[in-house]
Amino acid sequence: MPDLSNTPAIDDFSIELRDRRIEFVDGDGQRIAWFPAWECADRDLRHFIAADVPLGSMDSPYEDFDDDWRITIYEHEGFVYVTENETSFRVTRDAYLEAWARVLHEFNPVLSLEELLARAGRDSET
Repeated sequence: MPDLSNTPAIDDFSIELRDRRIEFVDGDGQRIAWFPAWECADRDLRHFIAADVPLGSMDSPYEDFDDDWRITIYEHEGFVYVTENETSFRVTRDAYLEAWARVLHEFNPVLSLEELLARAGRDSET
């Protein structure tokens, strides 16, 4: 097993859509990883559910790649480790999943019946 103790931890992790692509960013808003070939993420995210979040295990990591780009993402002992090309970082599993939950809610919100009816201009009592 690789020594993961020296992997830098990102305390203020978030996910943003920039130029229609998903970017992982730190607390200063700096991109720390991204999906450069995912050119229409805003369109695709409308159909995303929690099971689509890129996350694997050490034994079966999530991997994606293109010409000169590769990303590996896996969870281990409460952290999610991300390696893009030769750069790695880790975030807590909770922070990673919460960041994805915010993105999913923005693009594919799960609404209660009351919220759906309110959006349709009807009261749930009707």
